Amino acid sequence: INTPMRPGGVNAPWREWVRRLRINLKVLNCTVYLPQRSGLSFAVSSGHIRTGTKGRQGVKAPLHPEQQARLVSLRGYDILDTEPEGDFDEIVQVVSEVCGVPVSLVSLVDENRQWFKAKAGLNISETPLEASVCSHGILQPDILEISDLTKDVRTIDNPIVAGDPKFRFYAGAALVNDEGYPLGMLCVLDYQPRQLTKTQRDLLRVMAKLVMQQIELRRSLKQEKAARTLVQEFLEKANVLLERNTLLRHEIDHRVKNSLTQVAAFLRLQERENRDEPRIVQALAEARGRVTTVANVHDHLHRSAEDDQASVAQFLKDLVAALSQNRSSPAKTITVEADTTRLPSDKVMAVGLAVNELVANAIKHGDADHIAIAFRTENGDAVLTVTDDGPGLPQNFDSLASKGLGMRVLTSLAQQLRGSLVHDSRPQHTVFTIRFPLKPAAS
Repeated sequence: INTPMRPGGVNAPWREWVRRLRINLKVLNCTVYLPQRSGLSFAVSSGHIRTGTKGRQGVKAPLHPEQQARLVSLRGYDILDTEPEGDFDEIVQVVSEVCGVPVSLVSLVDENRQWFKAKAGLNISETPLEASVCSHGILQPDILEISDLTKDVRTIDNPIVAGDPKFRFYAGAALVNDEGYPLGMLCVLDYQPRQLTKTQRDLLRVMAKLVMQQIELRRSLKQEKAARTLVQEFLEKANVLLERNTLLRHEIDHRVKNSLTQVAAFLRLQERENRDEPRIVQALAEARGRVTTVANVHDHLHRSAEDDQASVAQFLKDLVAALSQNRSSPAKTITVEADTTRLPSDKVMAVGLAVNELVANAIKHGDADHIAIAFRTENGDAVLTVTDDGPGLPQNFDSLASKGLGMRVLTSLAQQLRGSLVHDSRPQHTVFTIRFPLKPAAS
């Protein structure tokens, strides 16, 4: 609706007419614009109400229906006010060349401004929303193209149209993220009225999607970098704790070894003092042998363990070498066959004590010439076998009912490993088997 301007501007009768028009249009959720030129003009557009007179700024776009959520999503990318990046700069250069326009922008619409992540042909980094055409563009379902900005009610009084740099053409495609929120626009501007070709509009759509992919990729890379930094900080702290724990473990190992050595020395002294009592000497010698065994097992475990894990094969070989040196009969041979399994130190300790006990029994009670130690994994279980070629066990031997200290120790070790102890015996062939799960049972 256009009419010549009356002297004195918008006088009282006209204000009353506008007031009534507003009331009528409010029912239709429409807007009254009064952009000013040589006369007074009324323009109606859906969505917001505004009157204007000469010298006022252009029409400010209404807020996005989900403005707060949109702003939270935008700021979640942590991209506002960041340095220029080549990937975005290349896109606006290509868009300017293909569309044949002097200005191309990646514009992100913030709460009170639009900020340019990338720009070609423009030397400013942001404008207030009153000078933003992109704030109108994010409300459109498709490309917003205004062939002549001086003839569109939304932009006729826009400062960048009415004043410098006097833009006349605008086209933009929204940067919509995976949540469905338009963060801004990839837009092109010209100083002359014009229209894009279908090919140019299609390119603008495709390149807007590419910009959005770059924004998503940028956030993903930043999150990945932050995650790597956190992991690195955690590993550094863990290494410090590990070094402290290693030093502490070495100190404890050293003290345990010294304590066991002192106990063995004390028992040897008691043997000498009771040398006239054979039964006492035998008991003390057996006790000293067990203490020495524990010391040997502990020492070899300490040498074999790395990060609380030890190679069973290497540990058994080292242990058997020590046992062979300590045995009185050089005719006894002990062999080891084991796979590459690594176990926690506590389990390896139990395996070592069991092997020592079985070897000692085979030599002492079985008069064996050859002892074979084997360790393997089978169906999620660890299987330890100790076989000797001695005369065999007594008839009706029951390891669980045995009152001997050795069998009670073996039964206790099997229970500690949450496993089972079984045996098979005949002349020249006795086998003890301990089977236990490699992983603890689920609670």
